[in-house]
Amino acid sequence: MDTSFMDFSYFTIMFMVALIAGFINVVSGGGGFLSIGALLISGLPPANALATNKLQALGSSLTSGIYFLRQGHINVQQHKYVFLSAFAGSAVGTTLIQFIEPELLKKLLPVLIIAVAIYFIFAPNLSEPKKRQKVSLFLFSLVCGVGVGFYDGFLGPGAGSFYTLCYILMWGYSIDKAQIHSNFINLASNIASIMFFIAGGKMIWSLGLVMFVGQSLGARLGATVVLTRGKKVIRPMIVIVSICISAKMLLDMYQ
Repeated sequence: MDTSFMDFSYFTIMFMVALIAGFINVVSGGGGFLSIGALLISGLPPANALATNKLQALGSSLTSGIYFLRQGHINVQQHKYVFLSAFAGSAVGTTLIQFIEPELLKKLLPVLIIAVAIYFIFAPNLSEPKKRQKVSLFLFSLVCGVGVGFYDGFLGPGAGSFYTLCYILMWGYSIDKAQIHSNFINLASNIASIMFFIAGGKMIWSLGLVMFVGQSLGARLGATVVLTRGKKVIRPMIVIVSICISAKMLLDMYQ
């Protein structure tokens, strides 16, 4: 692959893209759509763009996960099976995407993301926790862990919003608590994807590591926002990002 276009200005631009994407990832999810779009527009082949995107995305999930853990907002013991399930689902999804073109999912995805936006627009009392969990740990791990994890490994855009929605609808979490745990589970699916993309030999390490640093800085800022202003910021961010992702995907399909 020709990498002659990757000069200092290119790395600077991609660093800034990653910084913004890292902030979005932690606050609402969906930053991956910005970063993968930038990688593809810059001329990378799709397989290289997907692999490099997962490496740089690890910056946000790792930084935010460590931050939320140190602040005492995540009970690892309670969520370890969800974490492992997301890892397994993502591993399968990442393996399949290297052999299968996801045309059907690409057509269905804008509808799903618009549905997420509509839910967050009209659902009441998202800032307050519900009284009880609606499903068992096993079912939650199957749907949120394996299901969303598979999607994150297979395609990815909006996975953070899907994790957050699962926590709200199925376990009754408030929106800020759901977003905190979404970042933690997203760490599992990112790690699995990176491992299996490395095996495929598609990673561009220099670019991925530069963007990793940008994602880490953006994520640290985003994590602070979630803890200090989460209830006010997360909901509108999810709506805006979901609408933008859906509009861009629909335009791409009908151009």
